[in-house]
Amino acid sequence: MLLNKNLIFMVIMKLLAYVPILTPRIRYIFNFIFNDVLKTQVGFSSNLAEFKASALPKISYADQPVGDELFFKNTDLLLSHAIVKTSFKTTAFGDTIVPFAVTGSALPFDLFAASFYFITRYEEYLPFHPDANGHYPPEYSLQSKLKLLQIPVIDAWALILKNILLKKYPNLFFEKKSFDFIPLICMYPGTSNSDGLFKTTVSLLRKVTAVLIKDKTEDRKAKDIQAFVNGVHEPYRVKARFFFKPSQDEDHECDGQINLPQSYLQLLKAGTVNDYRMGYKHTTGFRAGTCTPFPWYDLQLEKTTHLIVHPVAINDGSLSNDKHIRIAPTLAQWKNIVDTVKLLKGKLYITWHQDTLVNSGKGRTARKLYTEMLSNFLSLPNDIRPQ
Repeated sequence: MLLNKNLIFMVIMKLLAYVPILTPRIRYIFNFIFNDVLKTQVGFSSNLAEFKASALPKISYADQPVGDELFFKNTDLLLSHAIVKTSFKTTAFGDTIVPFAVTGSALPFDLFAASFYFITRYEEYLPFHPDANGHYPPEYSLQSKLKLLQIPVIDAWALILKNILLKKYPNLFFEKKSFDFIPLICMYPGTSNSDGLFKTTVSLLRKVTAVLIKDKTEDRKAKDIQAFVNGVHEPYRVKARFFFKPSQDEDHECDGQINLPQSYLQLLKAGTVNDYRMGYKHTTGFRAGTCTPFPWYDLQLEKTTHLIVHPVAINDGSLSNDKHIRIAPTLAQWKNIVDTVKLLKGKLYITWHQDTLVNSGKGRTARKLYTEMLSNFLSLPNDIRPQ
C-alpha cells in the first residue's frame, strides 16, 4: 500500500517555485508555461523556511539562488506594475538571439520575462507609428527584429525548460500533448477595419448589407465552399471551425485585426470568450510567440481575464501580397511553421475567408493550395508513415 501511495504522490506532485514577491505577472506567465504549455503543475512560495523544507521538485526565480535548486535569475519586468519602455540586453542562445540576457542562471536569459513580453504584446502598449490601416506593423515587433517571428518561441523555450527539469527531477510528471490542425473559415469577405472603435458600426452595416444583397447565388456560394472544405477534410478527419456572421452577440471573433487593448476590452464588455485574431493579416508567424491558446492578460489592470486567445499563425491575407498564388513557394514557407508546431505538439490555426475560396478565378488556385496543404502537412488516419 505504501508503494501505491508513493506512486500517487509522484504523479500528482507539483513543482514548487520560490519567488520573493509573487506578482500578478509572475503568477500569470508561470501558470501559462507550466500548466498550459508543459501540462504540469506549479505552486509558489515566498517563505524561505517552507521552501527549504519542501520535498517537492524546486526552482527559484529570484536575484540569487536559495540552495541547490534549479535557479532562474529574474529581471525587473515581472516585478513591475508599470507599462514603460523596457531596457534589456540580448544574448546568443543556440542559433538564435534572445532578449533579457542574464548571467549565473540555468538559462542565459530570463525566459519568463521574455515570454511575458511576447505573449502580452507589451510593445503594442507603447507609442508606435501604425500602418495605413491603423494597426501595429509586424516589422516593428521584437520577434521580427530578432528573427523569431516564424517560431512559437515560448513553446520552444518551454520544451527546453522541460528537459532541464527532467534532468534534475526525472519523476516530475507532464501530461501528453498532441498536435492539432484547426482551419478557421470566415464565411464573409476578409476585412481590415472590423475592430477598434468602428467595430459596432461596421458590424451593423454588414448585417444590413447582407439582408439587402442576400440571394440564392450567395447561398449557393456559401454552401459550395462548405461542401468543398468538408469534402477535402473528410479523409483526414479534420474539422474546420466556420464563422458565419460577425456579431457581438457571438462568443467568438475571427475577422479583422486587433488593436490592443481596445479590441479585447470591447470583446470582454460584449461577453465574448474566444478570439481568433491574434496574428498578422499579411505576414505569417506567431504574433504572441506561442502556438498554445492563452488567457488574455490585461496589462492596464494587471490581471488575467477570461478571454481566451487562439493564436493564428497563417492568414489567407498573406496570399494577397502577390497577384498570383504561387503554390510551391507558399507551401514551402508554411511547412517550416507546420513542422515546428508539430514538433512542439501545439495548435496550428490558419484563417481562410469566403472570398479566397470561391470556385472561380484566383479562388480555384486557392482551393488547389488548400487541398495540397492538407496532403502535404497531414497524415491519413491509417497512414503510419512519419510526418
